Amino acid sequence: MPENTGQICSFDDALTHCADHAAGEGILLSDALEKIGPNAFCFASILLAVPFIQPVPLGPLSMICGASFIALGWQMARGHHKPVLPKSADGLRIHGKFWLGVIAFTRRILSFTRKFSRERCGQWVEGERGRRTVGWLILAGGALLAMPMANLPLNNFFPALMIFSAALAWIERDGLMVILSLAWGGVTVLYFAAVGAALWFFGAKAIDWFMPNAVAAFSKP
Repeated sequence: MPENTGQICSFDDALTHCADHAAGEGILLSDALEKIGPNAFCFASILLAVPFIQPVPLGPLSMICGASFIALGWQMARGHHKPVLPKSADGLRIHGKFWLGVIAFTRRILSFTRKFSRERCGQWVEGERGRRTVGWLILAGGALLAMPMANLPLNNFFPALMIFSAALAWIERDGLMVILSLAWGGVTVLYFAAVGAALWFFGAKAIDWFMPNAVAAFSKP
């Protein structure tokens, strides 16, 4: 992993730091990011994406976090040295059992992904080109997460995996995770297209059924 200019030198140390504070008085997300250094964009992306890696949509929270991912991705792609989040996320306090659960789940996911993730295909994740690539993928995932689709299962799941894979690519220097992130983005677009087509089809059928009956009901003497 690259050197970190903050007090915390690794992603795992950053998780430990947040867990220690979450068990106590808590820590603002913005303060945590200040201490992490160059990996702060991807640390925040992973931490905010993990609650969405489950089938139940989280409603308005997806739009709030989607805006945060868009901001994080844009800043990372533009070469900013530290993230500036929207006010709704900047004041988020990592505190209590929920965040302890999120951090524990993040560690379990990382433990699983590290069984097959390693440094490879470095051209995808090195230098400014790699930073821009990962930043744009996080931004695109955030835009997909924030889309006001029907409140159906997996609406948040696929975009969250796209964001998580992109951030993991940068943290672990694994270029294949960039390909995986693109694949999850493709799955998301296909899923949303299928949902949109289904809503259009059944909506048209409902109108075809409703209109003749409504006309007949109003035309009766």
